[in-house]
Amino acid sequence: MEERLVIKRKDFKKLERYAENIYNTAVVIDYFCSSQKEYEKLYNLAPVVKNLRKDADQVNAFFINYPESIDE
Repeated sequence: MEERLVIKRKDFKKLERYAENIYNTAVVIDYFCSSQKEYEKLYNLAPVVKNLRKDADQVNAFFINYPESIDE
């Protein structure tokens, strides 16, 4: 049986903003790490950051695509 969590619209919007901020930060870090190839430590972090960006993108997409009918 699936358990449902009820989130108020105000809290949902707050989580949505956090997800968007995390995604935007991951995009900037991904670009920085992948463009600084002369620094080995940053270059080595690039795959980890790329996975973080992918996961952040999925979370952000969830909030973007979520139906507007949220219980107050």
